[in-house]
Amino acid sequence: MSNLEVQEESIEQPRKNFPIRLVARIGLCIAAIHPLASLGARYGRLFDLISHFEFPALLATLAALVASLFARARIASIALALLAVYQIEPFVRYDFAPRVSAEPGGEAPLRVLMSNVLIHNTNYEPLKNLIISENPDIVGLIEVSPAWLEGLAAARDRYPYRYEAPSFHGATGIALWLREKPISVDGPRSVFEGAWPHVEATIAFRDRKLTIRLVHPSNPLYRGAAGNPELIAIAQEIRNRSGSTLVLGDFNCTEGSPFWWDFIRISGLRDSRYGFGKQPSWPSGGIYRIPIDHAFVSNDLVVTRRELGPRIGSDHLPLLIEIAPAAARSRSRSSR
Repeated sequence: MSNLEVQEESIEQPRKNFPIRLVARIGLCIAAIHPLASLGARYGRLFDLISHFEFPALLATLAALVASLFARARIASIALALLAVYQIEPFVRYDFAPRVSAEPGGEAPLRVLMSNVLIHNTNYEPLKNLIISENPDIVGLIEVSPAWLEGLAAARDRYPYRYEAPSFHGATGIALWLREKPISVDGPRSVFEGAWPHVEATIAFRDRKLTIRLVHPSNPLYRGAAGNPELIAIAQEIRNRSGSTLVLGDFNCTEGSPFWWDFIRISGLRDSRYGFGKQPSWPSGGIYRIPIDHAFVSNDLVVTRRELGPRIGSDHLPLLIEIAPAAARSRSRSSR
C-alpha cells in the first residue's frame, strides 16, 4: 500500500466515525440534562419539574453510553457508565431495604386509605366501593369537592368524625375522616398565607398518641417562585412536635428533587416505601408513572402494608397503608 493510500484511509476513517461521534456527543448532552436540572432545582421551577423524571433520564444515559462505546470515546463512556450506576440506584433503593419489625402483640395495625380523587372526576363508585371493601380506620382525600362528599355518602357516613375543606373549583380541597373520636384536631389550615390547606388529627393508638397529618403542597406550576416553601414549612412544624407521626398526601414531589431530601432531613421522618418498592402513582393511566403520593412515619412506627389501589377515574392511584408500633431494636436501627 502506498503512502498516498494510507493517508487517504486515515482521512476516511474519521469521516466514517463522525456520525457515531456526533450521536455520542448529542447523547452526552441529553444525558446531562437531568443531573444538571436536579442541581438547579432550587433555582427554577422548570429544573424542579425535570428532576422528577428519573427513568427517561436513565434511558438517555444508557443510549448515550452505547453510542459512546461505538464511537470509542473512552472518557465519555466512563463518565456515562458512572452516571448510569448513580441513576439506577433509586429504582432498587426501596426493593431491597430491610423492613422495620413490628412490636410483639396481636393487636390490629392502623389501616389508612389516602386518595387524590381529581376534582373533575365524577366517577364516584370505584372509590366508594374501595373504601367500603378495605374498611380503613382513617380516610384522607385530596382535591375533594362538595360533589365528591355527596358522591361518597355511603362510605362517608361510616366515619362520624370528619374534618373537611372542600373546594368548588381548584385542587385545594381536603378531607380527613376518622372512625374513632380524635384527641385533638388542627385545621384544615395553611402553614402560611397562600399555601394549600392541610389537616391533622391526634388519636390514641396502642399506648401512645399518634398525629396524622394530611397534606397537599402545591405543584411547581402554581408556585410563585423557585423553591418549595410549603413542603419545608410542613417539615419544620413536624420537627418541632414530639410523638408518633404519620404524614401522608399528594406531595407533588419525588426523590429526584432536592426538596424531597430537605423534607426528610428536617422532619426526621422515614419513607414508608422501604421494603415495598418504588410504587409510582401518577399519572394513573400513563405508561410511565412517578411517585408523588406518599406516606412518612416516625421511627417508632413500622409499616406492615403499603400498596397502591386500583384506578378510580382519577389521575392518581389510591394509597393503602397499615402501621403499627415498631419493636425497640428495629426502632433503633431505623433511626440510624
